[in-house]
Amino acid sequence: MKQNILLSHLLDKYEKSKHLTQPGTSTRRVMLRIEKHEFPEYAYEDAQIRDTWNDVVNDLKAHGLISAEWVSGRPVLSCVVLNLEHLAECYQLTGRTHPKELAQTVIERMTARLSGVTTDWILAWRDDICHQAKENLRVPPYCKKDLVLLDQLLTAFVVYDALSGESITMRAFSGKCYQNTKTFEREVRDSFLRIALSYCAGLIEACEQSELGEREQLAYLGIYARPELYELTGNCVIQTEQGEISVAAAAPYGLALPSSGVDTIQSFDMSAIRKVIFIENKTNYDEFVLSELRPWELVVYHGGFLSPQKCKFFRKMAAALQNQTETVFWADIDLGGFQMFERLKGIFPTLTPMRMSAEDVTTYHGTGLVRSEHYLKTVQTALACDQYPIFHMAMKKILEYGVTIEQEVFLTE
Repeated sequence: MKQNILLSHLLDKYEKSKHLTQPGTSTRRVMLRIEKHEFPEYAYEDAQIRDTWNDVVNDLKAHGLISAEWVSGRPVLSCVVLNLEHLAECYQLTGRTHPKELAQTVIERMTARLSGVTTDWILAWRDDICHQAKENLRVPPYCKKDLVLLDQLLTAFVVYDALSGESITMRAFSGKCYQNTKTFEREVRDSFLRIALSYCAGLIEACEQSELGEREQLAYLGIYARPELYELTGNCVIQTEQGEISVAAAAPYGLALPSSGVDTIQSFDMSAIRKVIFIENKTNYDEFVLSELRPWELVVYHGGFLSPQKCKFFRKMAAALQNQTETVFWADIDLGGFQMFERLKGIFPTLTPMRMSAEDVTTYHGTGLVRSEHYLKTVQTALACDQYPIFHMAMKKILEYGVTIEQEVFLTE
């Protein structure tokens, strides 16, 4: 046991040295210096501990695995030096895998398991890990002990990719991956999300513009802790496999449909609707349907960034719109609101903003949310790069006043 501790300290230093990544280029010895506290277990002031470790050192020296230097005239170590000619024996004795061998194993396993995957961010993760392993012999920390978590992640990514954008509950996803409905949540979810947050451009952008918790992040990727609820109110009828749902019958408050039921929706009858209003904020949605909703309008609670299942719900709605139907979107007047508008416009091409103008910024800037210099520089960069062109005037007002406008300020009118 003590031999393993000492050799592991030395192997740790070896793996951080040029001897590993550039063999033959360094003349420095791989050593543990007692005075530098690089061998903390060696408490030389305690004779019993010191002598026990001295015996360990002498035994390893006898086997040619290390050399040692001593304080002149005293039975006290000065340093312990790894014998690089016997590395294989040291790795075998400690039960460790040489980084070169481990790196090759990781490359081969990732390449083989993800050969059929097409999801961009998963492939970006694979390529990055394989590049680091090949060029620098570096692998993720969780691979150094064993490859259990790596195998679990690879399984999750293969199953996730096979969903092809379809949504799934977290329990069902875990069951598909591991034949156990709780394994993903307990053992894999955190690492899965860390990778997605590093490589999935859409999720990264969403988190930059809005604070998304773990559940919202997973929902963005199409994995749900529980089904989302999609709220809407107005004079429309939803045709499902089982029959008709009259949204108007639930006036004035409307209905909330579970995301798990979206696949059963066959069509929307929106012949009585001349305007569809998407409202991002729940409080504003609730207030609007009670005080402003008109008979020919359909109001939909947008609720933040769109998950894959909500996109499917909205696409089915878009397919039923009459050509003359107006579609509008109301959200905070900030980068998050602009980004959500752009994504929704991808589903409803004629979409226009509502209460998100430069004049609205001017009107409400006194109660606006004061923004940091970093945020304002981001707005400035977006403006210079011609992002969100329909909001350029509003962005200029944001820069002028140094604030963004939250939807709730309209409720004080």
